[in-house]
Amino acid sequence: MMTSEEYIEELRRNGVMLVKTDGSLMEIPSSSIVYEIVDPQDSEHTELKIWDCGFVE
Repeated sequence: MMTSEEYIEELRRNGVMLVKTDGSLMEIPSSSIVYEIVDPQDSEHTELKIWDCGFVE
């Protein structure tokens, strides 16, 4: 099974474009923001990665 990052890279390699609200096309962005989620009830930490194009991993 592919991760979100691998899937996005596959889409880019195949020339898939995003359609903006004005109808124009744009390349799928490659940047992401990573958050670390800490549960105060537990010592476990979870990493949440959100890509500019809306994918979450």
